[in-house]
Amino acid sequence: MKFMDVQTEKGIISMSKIVMGTDYFGVNIPEDTAFALLDKYIALGGNTIDTARVYGKAPAPDPDEAYANSEPIVGRWLTSRGCRDKIFLVTKGAHPSMKDMNCRRLDRASIDSDVAMSLHELNTDYIDLYFLHRDDPSRPVEEIIDTLDAHVKGGRLRAIGASNWTVSRINEANAYAKAHGKTPFTASQIHWCAAQVPQGFWDDPSIQVMSPEAYQGYMENQIPVMAFSSQARGYFSKLLAGEALPVKRMNRYDIPENRRRLESIRSLCEETKAPASALMLAYVTSSQPVQGAAIIGCSQLRQLEETMSYADLTLTESQRAKMRRE
Repeated sequence: MKFMDVQTEKGIISMSKIVMGTDYFGVNIPEDTAFALLDKYIALGGNTIDTARVYGKAPAPDPDEAYANSEPIVGRWLTSRGCRDKIFLVTKGAHPSMKDMNCRRLDRASIDSDVAMSLHELNTDYIDLYFLHRDDPSRPVEEIIDTLDAHVKGGRLRAIGASNWTVSRINEANAYAKAHGKTPFTASQIHWCAAQVPQGFWDDPSIQVMSPEAYQGYMENQIPVMAFSSQARGYFSKLLAGEALPVKRMNRYDIPENRRRLESIRSLCEETKAPASALMLAYVTSSQPVQGAAIIGCSQLRQLEETMSYADLTLTESQRAKMRRE
């Protein structure tokens, strides 16, 4: 297993570069299966679990009132296994209203409420890395950092991160934090994969994707990045296997440039003797100088075992460039 360092209030902590995602716990993945997946993930060398206040929500007439299953399941697992001190626990809060993504929730009261609820549901008194799930560019960074810093100083959060924030907003927040002795953002979480993914690719325009410009920004600020959808939702793997993809996924990823990258990935699969799914993860976890961790979302033990069997796969920068056809 490869690891990367994250600066926290308690010093440097190493998190595994393959991160166990829990988005569908309690919805598509029942609790007993979730427990088995978490057990296997830890047994295979992982130490980082990623969840969020809004993960695991079942369909409901009012999506804001729907019960979020993911954090409670992770919390019950942590308690039953007695392993909280061995886990690098990541969660996210302050997501906009599920009914209206323009209804932002980065005010102090919303952040405070979500932090308290996450601590309760996860049955823990601290969170190792707490992300704000979205930005609100209209809200001053000073207010946001002050709110989060109070939770760090209070021992409830060990480190803070920005999910789906632009590099420029992260830098603005961290400049304020540095100037005023506050806690800075020490991690980012965005969509990052070997496919060509333009900004605006998602139905939700607030989602940030890794671009050459963003990568340069992370090189300069030296903030590590956690990648969601790092396997391009199976686009390359399924096409190479001759399997059909859902229409919506095809419409998103199936552009001429990604068809050309498909051939480069096919060649690299033959060269490395590794499946495309493993190459996609290694594309992120092998990144230099920007450090990257890939969040995985397995629903079956065999999927998890195959994924973790390639956790140490490392690509050279020339191989990573080949995947991008550079």
